[in-house]
Order: sequence, then C-alpha cells, then structure tokens
Amino acid sequence: MTDLTPRVSHGRRVVLSVDLDEWYHCRWATGSPHARWKDTATFFREHYGADHPSGALREPTLRILDLFDRLGVRGSFFILGEVARYYPDLVQEIEARGHEVGCHGLHHVDIDLLGPDGFRQELTEGKRILDSLSNHPVVGYRAPNLLLRDWMIPILREEGFRYDVSVCTSRGLLGKNFGHDHVATNPYRFRERFSRPDPAGDMVEIPLPTFPMVRLPAASGILTRVAGVRWTLVGLHHALKTGDSQYYFHPYELGPRPGIPLSLRERLFLRHLGPWMERAVEQIARDLQGRGARFVTAGELAASVAGGPG
Repeated sequence: MTDLTPRVSHGRRVVLSVDLDEWYHCRWATGSPHARWKDTATFFREHYGADHPSGALREPTLRILDLFDRLGVRGSFFILGEVARYYPDLVQEIEARGHEVGCHGLHHVDIDLLGPDGFRQELTEGKRILDSLSNHPVVGYRAPNLLLRDWMIPILREEGFRYDVSVCTSRGLLGKNFGHDHVATNPYRFRERFSRPDPAGDMVEIPLPTFPMVRLPAASGILTRVAGVRWTLVGLHHALKTGDSQYYFHPYELGPRPGIPLSLRERLFLRHLGPWMERAVEQIARDLQGRGARFVTAGELAASVAGGPG
C-alpha cells in the first residue's frame, strides 16, 4: 500500500511531554465550574476517605520513564505543585533519569476561577515546590486545561518563566474555548499576547498542533485515544512539514479506568486507557524517529527559538 503521509523534514525537533497529574484532575472531575467535586481535597475525602491520594500515579509514571528509556529520548514533565507535594521522590526520579521538570501550576484549576491574584499565588507556590526538588531552575509552564489569558504573561515573566507550551489553536471542543485567534503551527517568540508571534519577544511559545483543515486538537493523548493513532500522526506530520512541534499525554492514560460510574461522554473521554495507550505512544514516537525527527526537551527547543543553545 502506498504511504500517502507527508514526509517529515529531516532533523525536525519534537518535544515529548507529560502532564504529571491524575485522572481526578480532569476538568469533568475537579477544577472547573461543572466538575463533580469542588476540589481535590473534597475528592480525597469522598472517594478515598483520606486527605491524600492513593499513590496510583507512581506506577504509570515509572512505566513512562521506562518507555522513554526504550525510545532513547529525554522528555519534559509538567508537574502540578500539588502532585509534587505528595510524590517528591517521583519528581526527583524524573530529573535523575535525565528529563526536564516544568510547572503545571499548583492545583489543576481553570484560570478564570483563579483570577490574577489567585493565579500568582498558585504559580509562585507551585514553582517554589518544584524548585526545591529540582537541581535546575524551573522555567517552563503548561496551563491546566490549556486555558490561557494574556494577563498571565507578566506574572509568568516576573516568576522567572521563559516559555509556555499551552497554546492550542483548536476551535472550541467539549465546552472548552481555547480562545486563540491565530493559526501558528510551530514555535515562536511572543511578548504581550500568547496568540501574537513577535520576533523580538522575550518569551517562547511551543504550540500544540491541530488536525489540518478541521482545526481540532491532534497531538495529545486524549485525541490519540478518542480519534486514533492515525489522527495524531497526520496532525504531527502536517506540523513538522514547516517546523518543530510537540506531543503530550498523561500517566493516568496508561492506567486503568477509574472505578466510578461514568457518563457516556466520560467513557468516550476515557477510552483506550492502559496498554493500548502505551503502545500508541511508542508507535507515534518510533514513526517520527523513522522519518528523521529527533526528540528534545521543551527547554532545549525554547532556548533554541530564543536564540540560545538548543
């Protein structure tokens, strides 16, 4: 059968990144106006009967680290400060095995529920926790639920962040409006607006690619599981024709389905968890390696875009 997939230009760089959070951080569970539980503290009390998580994050995260070893890649892990508090040894293991530690905030909460003051407090505390566990400054950020507001930029800058990996130029999906009015596919500098590339900007954005034409998310574990590996590869190949790109997923996607009653929509959102997803990530990575792409950390790619070593 003839392969009609666009060829990847040799040497394109790809960031393979992980959001270190758990299934109950999904927007339908906690952290949004329509979530089942008000916050994770409420969830712990009602679901675990405790004031802490069950420890279920550890096993799938170690499987991801083993997968990255098999692939021979270094990744970037964007970690919630809340998660780092409960799993400090896991954060240190991630760095000890050669991967980058980035910040995913403190709690997995929609930005509009925090506002500027709440965001600053959560960002400061999340970064403080991660800096205390890492041997390198934490300078990269991914927003919970990929929701951004331009007023976040000076706060990120003041807290020492140098790049963001949250921009998704998708049209609205499942009640989430990403709010970006441009179609930049590859990394760029910016200064005053996440959605306005500025060659003189002091911050770097590494956007998530969308599926061509239809402008729906492509390079995330969620869409890989819902729409299939082919969907993800077409989106990545399309982005890599013109520059560098990224793919991200979550540890819970390599684990079992949550043992709670789920709606039809939630079951669709959580389809293909476990070994299927682990095989899918490996298939995606090996496909890109076979086409000449090379994996770098988000920090390395951002430094290169900013004009430093990368």
